Amino acid sequence: MRQIVIALLGGCVLSVLLICVASHRALAADECCATATAKVAAKPAGALVDRPEYLAWKNFRPGAKVVYAARYWNLAGPNKFVAGPITSLNAYQLRGINAEGVRLWFSQAPTDRYGRPMPPNEWEETIAAQYDSNVGPSANQSRSAQLLTIFHQAGNLAMGVQPNPRPIETGADTIELNGARIATQWESATYEYDASVWPTFKNCRLVIKLWTSSAVPTGLVRKIEERTCPLGGDQLARVMVETYLQSFEGFTPAASK
Repeated sequence: MRQIVIALLGGCVLSVLLICVASHRALAADECCATATAKVAAKPAGALVDRPEYLAWKNFRPGAKVVYAARYWNLAGPNKFVAGPITSLNAYQLRGINAEGVRLWFSQAPTDRYGRPMPPNEWEETIAAQYDSNVGPSANQSRSAQLLTIFHQAGNLAMGVQPNPRPIETGADTIELNGARIATQWESATYEYDASVWPTFKNCRLVIKLWTSSAVPTGLVRKIEERTCPLGGDQLARVMVETYLQSFEGFTPAASK
């Protein structure tokens, strides 16, 4: 038995103990070559595509800021909801943007049980302008699946639902905010819960409706998540959570016609 040192591609060194049998030497060499080939051969990168989060800020200048509020709506009667107190405020402000990415300042201000603001959490984050299309967060996802996670989730109503193959409803709407009339596009999708995972939500359904506009940073104008369950069950018959654009600074949304 003897030791042989083999130099591999890339500067690697392999030390092999060879037994004086030809088949063993061939096996060691084959394994060595296979390992070296596996290290050299890498999965080809996909085409770089623009990241949606970057494009949502591309046409705005540093200082542009949006604040979103979240709240529950309480059922006060058949088909009658009453808005509850604000449960959180989320602010996004543009600090800088170039061809490589965008720098954003985030601020999250939760509230107490009475709706009074609590001390915020703040941090800065950089979002790259592009990503690999093979490994992007939305790669090969249907729009129905994307609506379950897109933008900030104000509640946990989407936990346990399954993407639905039914067509997504779409339309146009105008939302007025602080004197500005914002033209939006809306999408609405209906989902069912996986009863094997969430048996208490059997026969319940979730509707997500999203209003977006390129005239607003992030693109989000309003989002509603509404869960409806059969009467007499273990869950509330209807629960609705809303996230909406509360205010904006540093820009003027394009008025709808």
